[in-house]
Amino acid sequence: MRNNITRWGRTKRFAIVMSILPVLAFVTTATATATITGKYTATITTPASAAGTYTLNFKKNGTGAITVNGQLTPLTFTFKGSTLTAPGGAGYVCSTVGTYRIHLTGKHLTLTVIHDTCKIGRAQVFPRHIWTKVG
Repeated sequence: MRNNITRWGRTKRFAIVMSILPVLAFVTTATATATITGKYTATITTPASAAGTYTLNFKKNGTGAITVNGQLTPLTFTFKGSTLTAPGGAGYVCSTVGTYRIHLTGKHLTLTVIHDTCKIGRAQVFPRHIWTKVG
């Protein structure tokens, strides 16, 4: 009889844990996006064709804007959780979409390539640089 009661208790605890996992996953994703929001800047010196001071503005709605040397560009990106997606096609240097993993440590952000076939433009700016939160 005691064995059946113990088994019932474990089953009940397992059911409770399983029922809250989706909530925890949502909270974790929402927190990651909320934490990343804000402006991050990096000064890039090489290659010379991409040299300048860049600012990535991660907005609360999951979209982003890019400023170069203080001038807002028409270039955009989206982000969700720890993934940044950069569009491609008309108006962009790259013809394909690129995805990057966002790593945030304190006020410093880095981007690593998940998938991007582009070798110029964003591929020279996003990865391999440390972006520092401003403001």
